[in-house]
Amino acid sequence: MSGIDLRHQPGIEDAAKAIASCNGTDALLMSRFMLKRHSDLMAAPGAPAPVVRINWSSSFYYPLDYRQGNTCIATTVEEAVEAGAEAVICSLFLEDGDERRETDNVRTFSEVVRQKERLGIPLIGECYVVEHKEIGLERMHAKVKRVTRVMAELGADLIKCFFTGERFHEVVANVPVSVFTIGAEKLATDLAVLEKAAASVRQGARGIIFGRNIFMAANPPKIIQALNDVMNAGAAPADAAKRHGLK
Repeated sequence: MSGIDLRHQPGIEDAAKAIASCNGTDALLMSRFMLKRHSDLMAAPGAPAPVVRINWSSSFYYPLDYRQGNTCIATTVEEAVEAGAEAVICSLFLEDGDERRETDNVRTFSEVVRQKERLGIPLIGECYVVEHKEIGLERMHAKVKRVTRVMAELGADLIKCFFTGERFHEVVANVPVSVFTIGAEKLATDLAVLEKAAASVRQGARGIIFGRNIFMAANPPKIIQALNDVMNAGAAPADAAKRHGLK
């Protein structure tokens, strides 16, 4: 196993500190037990709405660079709601060349849909393209457009997916539910994060679901304030960065 990076991502070692630093966001994506262990913080006035992840996928275990997207339900929707979740999220991995695995992944996603329907809680369908670095922007755009539509037709209430650039409005127009973009890799500067958020909104995204580009930032509260200026007040990214002392 030599050469495999098993380090933790900085910024979330202390969950309570990470949660406190993210006050000011509309919602916070977390595991069920992070929510249960810090329910006092999430119940405070003005705290973000908790969103709990339902599925586990081998592709999420980044240190080992798994590529196949094998998926299972790790937390039921009922368990997430019992913990205090106000929404849930589940991924759907398709188009990897294995018909049986993809059918199993659809079965898993559809079971989550049935569970969220019984409890009346919103489901965010997540389209994560594991091979996005290898296939290029055009192919990624086409895949995102197809998979997001499949998730919406299977019952997702909201969509989380990659931003695909100047044609992203085609993804938005192709699904009947609101679409949110992800940050994906850690961007080099805070300004780049603000610019990606602004570009997403210009292309029709309802909002953003950024992780490491917030919790790994040098000053998460400031970049959250700047993102709110860009997303909600229409500020130019450079102006928002300057206002909050970001670069």
